[in-house]
Amino acid sequence: MDSERERWTSRSAFIFAAIGSAIGLGNLWRFSAMCYNYGQGTFLILYMIGLIVLGIPWFLTELGMGHVMQRGAPGSFSKIGKKWEWAGWWPVFLSFFLSTYYVMIMSWAVCYMGFSIFLSWETAGTALAEACPQFFNNFLGITGGPFEFGSFNLLAIFGSILTWVAIFFILHKGVRRVSKVVYFTVIVPWLLLAIVTIRGLTLPGAVDGLNLYLTPDLSALGDASIWVAAFGQIAFTLSIGMGVMYAYGSYLPKRSDVTNNALIIAFADSGTAFLAGFAVFSVIGYMLFSLGIIPPAVGGLGLAFQTYPAAVSLMPFGQRLTGFIFFLCLWFLGIDSAFSMTEAITTAITDKWDITKSKATGIVCLAGFLIGLIYTTGAGIYWLDMIDRAVSFIGILLTGVVAMLIVGWVYGADRVREHLNSISTIKLGRWFDWLVKVVAPALCIVAMLPQLIAEITGENVVWGIGVTDSVLAYDITAELIGFWGFLVMPIVLAVIFSLIKSKKEV
Repeated sequence: MDSERERWTSRSAFIFAAIGSAIGLGNLWRFSAMCYNYGQGTFLILYMIGLIVLGIPWFLTELGMGHVMQRGAPGSFSKIGKKWEWAGWWPVFLSFFLSTYYVMIMSWAVCYMGFSIFLSWETAGTALAEACPQFFNNFLGITGGPFEFGSFNLLAIFGSILTWVAIFFILHKGVRRVSKVVYFTVIVPWLLLAIVTIRGLTLPGAVDGLNLYLTPDLSALGDASIWVAAFGQIAFTLSIGMGVMYAYGSYLPKRSDVTNNALIIAFADSGTAFLAGFAVFSVIGYMLFSLGIIPPAVGGLGLAFQTYPAAVSLMPFGQRLTGFIFFLCLWFLGIDSAFSMTEAITTAITDKWDITKSKATGIVCLAGFLIGLIYTTGAGIYWLDMIDRAVSFIGILLTGVVAMLIVGWVYGADRVREHLNSISTIKLGRWFDWLVKVVAPALCIVAMLPQLIAEITGENVVWGIGVTDSVLAYDITAELIGFWGFLVMPIVLAVIFSLIKSKKEV
């Protein structure tokens, strides 16, 4: 163990930091959107199955490797063998590109907080019939294609600056500073989410919405797309495949109950997603069963920035406060994930080169802000969509396949299990080895393959919600640069960085 390495100030600080990283924006809008579009209660059942056979083994593998190697993702794989270092840089660069648009979504939440306070929902243009045009046309200023950039959205730039500055000040002093803020940044969104949920449950039609959410359709178990959606959501929601948990695990002290901690984190994350479903489906029930209105968009960003504002505008009272709390909750849910993604790459940099944490954090935050400026243009949503598909739907699952095969077959899944068992109260059996070596990689491939086929055949829609009533198609140039370019670029950067020699390396 590296005695000079930074340490979490306490076990609870690590658990809260990891929970915050895992929860993220996806638990509020992506999880509920997936439930709505993929079988409601049936999706919940398959999600829990995926959590057990894919999510937890993968999560334990990353935490365990970070802990035993005492390095971030690149350093961990480099210790397996120098030729494998690229496999650690790959998820780190995916995490960095993901953070650039993740912060942009948070900046939109900042803007919508302002709309909630200073404008009535009707004035802001978020009445139900105008929800879709408001978000895409009035707020984002969307143009006709990915190369028609138009003008910059100054409000979005302001929100982005605010968020990146917050990330810098949280991270630049190291994990000891993180240990101090995570209690606030995790507990506050839980409280806000509880308030939003209670408000939703008071609406007429809320119970019908919850019945829709919780009632499984067992006949849907034969639909392969629901299985794929559930398993694909697992990686997104647990912050695995991004290099984050290697970094977080590396800052744990020698005697840490890693397995028990991992289970607490995984089920806390799933519990938060489950609670968020109550908040969202109570509002959907209000719209569907009380008002008789079909939500304008229940998929991806549409749920957060179209459907929920539309529902708020129709509430009998408390529109401004409810809207403000919802978007404040959205921002707080995102901040822990955003700084954990930044931590993944700053840890990798400081592990390899003799550079201070403050300088590394500043460089990464500035680079993230500059890259994110493209999302503030009229073409930003197109690039955000393409890069998200490359990173979240394909890249992360690909890194999971590669990482678990290397750890499982080259390093040895049994060595990870033996290390975890030596320090944890909950003991893992030999079944863990085969989950890591065979089952989890196979499930990643199964979850990824339909999306990859859809990309090759050109079947894609912006965020699954559509800007118009028709499917948007990108021209070949945009797809080559935006999707395929950002799918391949992290791999190229990973190989380049792994080949660079460092005086700090032993």
